[in-house]
Amino acid sequence: MIQNHRVSMAFARLKDCQIGIFAGGVNTGLTNNAFFPNLPVSLADLSAATDAYWTAHVNSLGGGRPLTALKRAARDKLISILRDEAHYVQSIAKNNLVALLSSGFTDIDRNTAQSALAHPFIKAVLNQHSEQLWLRVKRVPNARNYQVRIKAGDGDWVDAGVHPQARKIVLTGLTPGTVYQIQVRALGGRTNYSNWSMTATKMAT
Repeated sequence: MIQNHRVSMAFARLKDCQIGIFAGGVNTGLTNNAFFPNLPVSLADLSAATDAYWTAHVNSLGGGRPLTALKRAARDKLISILRDEAHYVQSIAKNNLVALLSSGFTDIDRNTAQSALAHPFIKAVLNQHSEQLWLRVKRVPNARNYQVRIKAGDGDWVDAGVHPQARKIVLTGLTPGTVYQIQVRALGGRTNYSNWSMTATKMAT
């Protein structure tokens, strides 16, 4: 029996920085994507909403209820657009998981079997923007999220957040010229988390 895949709407629960990064990934995935030629919301509008959200988010860091309210409004608008795009992607992709994932959205994992998680593997650490490192991690079956920790020099390990996708994990707020050690572990399964990956090393620029 052919099984239709469903787009996960869990992006609506992402943290403030993560939702902006996720929206950027969807924009990239849908750009010139032949699977999805008639988007309900144009990529220009999605990009504009993403930029407006980032601006409102940065401004809100200064504090104050009015700026926080503006950020929430921008976030709500961005999530509304992402939901429209997600429903369209699902209506087209149906049982084509390759098409669904090419959009930048993720699918709902229907595998409910509880098993120990395999070790994740960091395939690449990239310098895409200043003060950031982008990780590409091999996907772990049954993992729901991926936790990252980093340390600089002989310092202690510091939590670098929980991320929903293995193929692009963005670490922000890093110090240029500093060499970071990076480890990742998968979350989920019957043990709740895997062992930490082997350490990858990269200098932030």
